Amino acid sequence: MSDLIYPTLDLFLYTLKTSLNTTDAETEKNIAAFLAQLPSDTQFHDPDIETEYLEITSPPQIDWISNNKRLGGYYYPVRLNDTYGLQIDCSINNQTETQPAKSFTILQAEIEPKINKELAIIGKTWLLSGWLPENSSWNHEEIAKDCYYALFPDTYWQPEQGTFLDGKVFEVWRSQDINQSLKKVTSSLNSNEHHVIIAIYSNRESAEKAAEFYQDWMGLFCYRSKISWAYCQSRLVKESLLNHYKKIEENRKITTQSNSWQSKQNFSTSRKILNNVDHILQQYTIDLLNLSFQKQIIEINLSNYQLRLALIKEKAGQNNQLDFLEKFSALANKKYLLQITKDLENMQLGLQLLEDTINSTRSRIEVEKLEREHNFQELVAVAGAGIATVSLLKDPAKDCKDIFKQVHLFCEYPFSFSLIVGIIVGLIVWSLRKRLLS
Repeated sequence: MSDLIYPTLDLFLYTLKTSLNTTDAETEKNIAAFLAQLPSDTQFHDPDIETEYLEITSPPQIDWISNNKRLGGYYYPVRLNDTYGLQIDCSINNQTETQPAKSFTILQAEIEPKINKELAIIGKTWLLSGWLPENSSWNHEEIAKDCYYALFPDTYWQPEQGTFLDGKVFEVWRSQDINQSLKKVTSSLNSNEHHVIIAIYSNRESAEKAAEFYQDWMGLFCYRSKISWAYCQSRLVKESLLNHYKKIEENRKITTQSNSWQSKQNFSTSRKILNNVDHILQQYTIDLLNLSFQKQIIEINLSNYQLRLALIKEKAGQNNQLDFLEKFSALANKKYLLQITKDLENMQLGLQLLEDTINSTRSRIEVEKLEREHNFQELVAVAGAGIATVSLLKDPAKDCKDIFKQVHLFCEYPFSFSLIVGIIVGLIVWSLRKRLLS
């Protein structure tokens, strides 16, 4: 039986206090959502200052009492720059007797109801720990595997591993499903994507010393979560950019159709296309800047992750092997950053296509505008000639009958006759202008 002494489960979860373009009202809403995780009488103090690590409650560690007298735990909330971090700890109040690995199921059932499902979580890490009884014959990995399956029975065991404070530490994680909707990604606490650390210590002394590293883990897991979150966001932004690109192509094809700009609705159609493309340009530019912003988030937090990991290694000593934690930073550097860099280069080409489409459409509108003005001038010239003729002939001359002896209609219907002559003169003028200007 895979038994441990003092099995302890810690959930580290992270949510943004502020983000890109966050309004004051949205920031206050984020703060309220985070405080909803804590007891109502919590004394909260979060000054508006930049800080790498700030304890924001008094006392910093808030104990909670379970209905199950065998259990105990606490909250530990902090702020790391623009992000809130919360550690929820739960353990069995017995540091002498062994407990089965399935005890972690009880601890998880105690922790999860304390989480506000509406909280926009950007990342979380489960940390399972305990120590072996004396003269235990159990293999560290077999015990860690049983502990893992107690919480995640429907997943697979494929860990990275190392040594830490005379114990064995294992890491199991899967990246977020970037095909999920943004709402599912932000609020799904019970989704299959997860990051799990399992530490099996050889004795009580090692486990107690490991408790001194909780603040270090808080920072390390935060940087890790923000890197994964930023990459997930970059995939959503890229999808949005591709949708804009498709719309650009649709409008570009319309503008290049030979019959579309020769129709009677030519001018209004071109204006509508130009307005559509202008709107797409604004959205495309915003998304392009957002993609660049996500890259900067990864770069900053990757640097912080590497610095924090180096400090943990130095603090733990030379006999500890935590190199497996560096695989994530290698992934972020060689895949995440490289992918976003390539995306930025490709999407810049899309921006150039968008600008070309706008310039082409504007050129067509200018041509159509000139043509409309030319047609209007033709109309004015022709109408002017006709009106002038009508004006000259509308009043019958005094000697009408003497001059137009054979044309009695002119004298009887002078306006109608003048109008007919005006139309004929207008047609003659239009024909002559067309020949001279062609």
